[in-house]
Amino acid sequence: MKLYSVMLFFAATLGYFLSFLCYLFYATFGTKHPNNGPVLGIVANAAPARAGIDWGRWATALAWMAVALATSGVIARAIELGDASNWIRRVFLPATSTYETFTFLAWIIPLAYLLFERRYQIKQVGLFAIGIAFILLGAAASPVFAPSEVRPVVPSLDSIWLVIHVLFMLTGIACFTTGFGATALFLRQHYNKAEKIPQARLEELMYRCITIGFVFYFIGGFVFGPIWAENAWGRYWGFDPKEMGMAIAALTYAAYLHLRIVMGWRDVRVAWLAAVAYALVLFAWLGVNYFLGGLHSFV
Repeated sequence: MKLYSVMLFFAATLGYFLSFLCYLFYATFGTKHPNNGPVLGIVANAAPARAGIDWGRWATALAWMAVALATSGVIARAIELGDASNWIRRVFLPATSTYETFTFLAWIIPLAYLLFERRYQIKQVGLFAIGIAFILLGAAASPVFAPSEVRPVVPSLDSIWLVIHVLFMLTGIACFTTGFGATALFLRQHYNKAEKIPQARLEELMYRCITIGFVFYFIGGFVFGPIWAENAWGRYWGFDPKEMGMAIAALTYAAYLHLRIVMGWRDVRVAWLAAVAYALVLFAWLGVNYFLGGLHSFV
């Protein structure tokens, strides 16, 4: 069977690349509104873009187009895997290998970012979120790193509880990714002493992304994950490397939320804690597969 999803993901990769360039131009040159004058991006004293070019609007439009293509790719991949596992066809969640996980995240990370962008209008964060999506699809295109051939699903993965577990976990990671983009921008402005975006707005975006992401990540990891584990392996928790990595990452984000909500921290210390927590999430999700292994490793 010809993999139509591969062609759709290729088109989405191109869309993300063009969107990334527009976000880069927006962050570097700003955008010029005829009635309101120039609105600058990150770089101080940058020249405004040429009249009539709104890099931010183009970036967002191209990102939505790429997300639509990636959505079609995810659905196409689910249909291609339908003969191997009926539950994948039902819920459209193909995420049982490196290729499928990368392509799924390359869809949900930009989607989460764009939803946050509609609320906060901090488009500079899109440079990170869309760039990550482009890198993920680029990595998925490597047949050595992420083979795309359809493989039968092993019995332990053929469970509706795994579907819910993975969906919640990846949604949490998508929100954390946008939160890290805001965190990186917050730290950059703090150390460069250049405040093109009010730090309070960046901190609020960081907090909202982490709060929503933590809810999904915690429920996916500590509720639906153990239910699936008990069905698949006969125990709720086995101290597997990925389970422990997920627990440490979740506890670090819990510490961030405690310090932010209870202690009232809003400064660079809590931003660095959020950055460390995101690094732990990445290691628990991907690093464990290549350095520690375990029952949760995928190929």
